[in-house]
Amino acid sequence: MGNGLSTVIDKKDNAFLEQNIKGMMMTLIARWNAEMDDARAKTEFADVRPADIRLFAQLRGRTLKLSEIHREMGFSRQAAQQAVDRLVDHGMVAVTADPSSKRDKRVSITEKGQRWRTIAAEQIRQIEADIGAAIGAEDAEALRGYLARLISPKRS
Repeated sequence: MGNGLSTVIDKKDNAFLEQNIKGMMMTLIARWNAEMDDARAKTEFADVRPADIRLFAQLRGRTLKLSEIHREMGFSRQAAQQAVDRLVDHGMVAVTADPSSKRDKRVSITEKGQRWRTIAAEQIRQIEADIGAAIGAEDAEALRGYLARLISPKRS
């Protein structure tokens, strides 16, 4: 055991772990994903795996290289390829050779995929309306600004 790490969580750490920003954001994301999964179950996209929908969402309307998708998502290349293959089978994305690379492929959204994006946009608008109702429209816009600052690349 001589590694110096304690297995006992003190009260300060316990309080922090219960209320840390990352954990609270993960809780909200899980809640919102469940709401979107429930809504998706009532559409032509009901049989698409939730994980594949999340990969699809990562495209955000862009055409990306498969290598970019797996890096952005933190998936292995194999897992990203499998999810993309399933989305191709569902007709939501198309895969073409990347003219700038012999190995990479480009993933783009199909017309059917655009239909899902329209449905998802409505669901996300409802989530954002719920956020505005909970914290106020001004604070919701402030939150959007804070998140944008956190997402943007750090400036030296």
